[in-house]
Amino acid sequence: MKPSVENLRRELLPGVSFEAAQSLEGSIRDFITARELALYRMMSFQLGWVDENGERSNIPTRPRVHGQFAMAIANAISDSEDAVGSVIPYAVSIELLQNYSQIHEDVEDGNTEHNGRPSVWWTWGPAQAINAGDGMHAMARMALFALSEKGEPVESVSASLKALDQAAVLMCEGEYVDITMQEQIGLTSQKYIDMVRARSGALFGASAQIACIAVGKPDMADTLQEFGQHAGTARQLVSDYTLFWGGEQLDSVQQGRLLTKKKNLPVVHAIESAPPTTKRQLGDIYVQRVIDPNKISEITSLLDQSGSAEFTLKSVDEQLQKANAALDGVDLDDRAKARLGDLLTAIAGFEEGSSQPVGSESS
Repeated sequence: MKPSVENLRRELLPGVSFEAAQSLEGSIRDFITARELALYRMMSFQLGWVDENGERSNIPTRPRVHGQFAMAIANAISDSEDAVGSVIPYAVSIELLQNYSQIHEDVEDGNTEHNGRPSVWWTWGPAQAINAGDGMHAMARMALFALSEKGEPVESVSASLKALDQAAVLMCEGEYVDITMQEQIGLTSQKYIDMVRARSGALFGASAQIACIAVGKPDMADTLQEFGQHAGTARQLVSDYTLFWGGEQLDSVQQGRLLTKKKNLPVVHAIESAPPTTKRQLGDIYVQRVIDPNKISEITSLLDQSGSAEFTLKSVDEQLQKANAALDGVDLDDRAKARLGDLLTAIAGFEEGSSQPVGSESS
């Protein structure tokens, strides 16, 4: 069974109910819409709730996958009946940080669309978009500080804030490397995967840490941070795979990254390992200022010749194996490990509970 775009975009992760997801959405909304300045309308627009005029939006919101990941971790490791509910106030900060990153990334990549409509910077300009993104970063921290006023232990709030800030720094480091790679040809697959681990894996790692802290299991936080970071890395590598072999139309963000020459693992592998003729053909395409959309099929053909699909799926499998290996370092029963295993395959874009090896065909 191969990963798919549809599976990457699933509405709910294993262990998260529709009601819990709605509760998270409502908590984020309450935190943002309590403020009246038009700046917060921009944030509501980013989150999919309103249009550019502040009117209720008919655009469906994307799943809050990072917040859901934290909730699913809590469901797996805690025996408390309200484990998921106890994480929701913490998950607000996680999702605000994620959307800060998305706003900035849209500016950096020149994405004129996000989630099927104009992006924040395309609607209000890059200066205001950066301002809105920075505001969401600050509010992510404020959301955690507010928990201490609601009776959460200061130690839990402080540890969660540290995890969130560490993730933010790693995400910025990863984005820096991602941008510098944009015009580079001589890259290695490992350097690319290291970048993804920071840029895309860091917040999943922090989500797992924060979930452990929220349910009173801080001794598991560092180990499950590793689990989460490998899970997030696998998810991005699967997204790289679906750029060329996903079988569905790319969304605006995926296509924007590809056409502006942001690197992905299949292309890096081909440039690194393909025969000289293939490398030269890819180089001729990537030397252009912006890639012609009509060249995508040609790129895919060159990648097929280079074995890059197989290499990408193998790299996904390695990340999943490392994530599972991290679980050996925590005292979890078989039930908990099975739940985390289902969560891992879901994050990576496979069917829930699938035991098929990565890259194999289902019967």
